[in-house]
Amino acid sequence: MTGLRRRAVTRRVLVAGIVIFVFFGLGTDATVPSVPTSLPDPPDLEHIAHLEEIADWLVGPAAEGRRLDGMVSKDLTDVIRESPASFDLFQAHLDATAQRNFLHGLPYGDEIEAVASRHSLDGLLLAALVEAESSFSPNAVSPVGAVGLTQMLPSTARWLGEGGDLTDPDCNLEAGAAYLSKLLEQFNGDIPKALAAYNAGPAAVSHYDGVPPFRETRAYVRKVLRIYARHNREVWRDTTQAELLEFD
Repeated sequence: MTGLRRRAVTRRVLVAGIVIFVFFGLGTDATVPSVPTSLPDPPDLEHIAHLEEIADWLVGPAAEGRRLDGMVSKDLTDVIRESPASFDLFQAHLDATAQRNFLHGLPYGDEIEAVASRHSLDGLLLAALVEAESSFSPNAVSPVGAVGLTQMLPSTARWLGEGGDLTDPDCNLEAGAAYLSKLLEQFNGDIPKALAAYNAGPAAVSHYDGVPPFRETRAYVRKVLRIYARHNREVWRDTTQAELLEFD
């Protein structure tokens, strides 16, 4: 079987498995009998379309120019920005234990998970920001004076009420997480806007009502989203795809 044909078959199996998972798995309760007396309503066509899109991200379409492990053309990065329904559905199936294990394997991953939880942030998003900002180096200092893992400006930390040594990983992560959480709240959970504000300031995002047309800021937003998408992809594939293979 050729590679393209095998990917197409895998994608169809994956879609079927996801549909089965959603059809029988969502909304279950420990008090429900193991043998249901009636079946839930099947997912609607829009729901299935989102599932097919997810399967396409995971295994790649049967077409040249896309790779299973690549981040090219239309992928999760675009969906985070343009198709929140698909991305929300995608995230709904992420396993909390698998996400915790993934973060544990990253530098300062345990600290990132803990501070993200305190600020009601997605740990994968905070980890992506740290990787983009400092490559997980607590000693990183930018030409404008941004410091540490989250490249926090001392003036911003003081404004947030976060004192202490920003070269200390725990202190720095606390300040960065607090700022990102505040920006997400300010921009109603819009991840690209919040990231743009983290880079260029919230005033610029409000002025342009979106990601400002600054080359550096746009490149920054796409970089963080690319890493964030990769994290989501890896956690999802490491868990759900492995479970779906049990249907064979």
